Amino acid sequence: MKISQQKNGILISAPEDFSLRNTFDCGQCFRFNEQEDKSFIGVAFGKPVCFSEEENGIYIDNITPDEFNEKWLKFLDFERNYKIIKEKLSVDETMKKAIEFGGGIRILRQEFSECVISFIISQQNNIPKIKKAVEGFCRLFGEKISYMGNDYYTFPRIETIKNITVSDLEPLKIGYRDKYIIDAIEKLNSGFLNCDELEKMSYKDAKERLLKVHGIGNKVADCILLFSLGKFDAFPTDTWIKKAMMELYGVDEKNIEKYSKANFGEYSGFAQQYIFYYMRWNKAK
Repeated sequence: MKISQQKNGILISAPEDFSLRNTFDCGQCFRFNEQEDKSFIGVAFGKPVCFSEEENGIYIDNITPDEFNEKWLKFLDFERNYKIIKEKLSVDETMKKAIEFGGGIRILRQEFSECVISFIISQQNNIPKIKKAVEGFCRLFGEKISYMGNDYYTFPRIETIKNITVSDLEPLKIGYRDKYIIDAIEKLNSGFLNCDELEKMSYKDAKERLLKVHGIGNKVADCILLFSLGKFDAFPTDTWIKKAMMELYGVDEKNIEKYSKANFGEYSGFAQQYIFYYMRWNKAK
């Protein structure tokens, strides 16, 4: 993989195991949206960017090589060899099919506070509604930035929203989730939820800490652990995964965690994403 400055951004030559649609449309993040020209525009690290597939690689507009190396390299998980992961997981025909279908998925390493609040919003919600609510949250409290003739909004810094109230969240129409968001913001600002500290903890200990936040249950905790804290033994289980595990492997809800640990182990999070994407976009057709 080579990185070069081009126009107003960078070109990544021949990145392996990376697809824009597979990565940005597999349910792990909510701020990247596909455009009519098949590019994806999203906001992260305080700025909007546009990803587009070109003949000689992936072009990312509106960032510098230094910014890419400092933040986006880790965000896109480009330092990890996914071929090894795929080989380890390809122990049965079902997983082989799922990997073949969603082989371009990379697990994003998202900013911690954004991931916490976004997945609290995600409870009992579908992806379009989640995206709308997260975008609304950013419009209310984030910074407006003009890009490509449109206005985009950053995810607010957690210290700037420490005093927001339930009434401030009313325009989002997110119901009972508003109190959960307030509690999470308080715990983020107090240091009870500290990214650096949680990263150093074991999966079990970090999950126990997350579960002490109102509104964070097993599924939301596992999403945060997987999509922000790099705990790849997490196996988030939602309605799609419950259905998939029963249909594809004959595993009921009570035994999913046991099955994932026994069969996918340290690669459980990667397996979950391949299964989720395969079930949602291929099997659901």
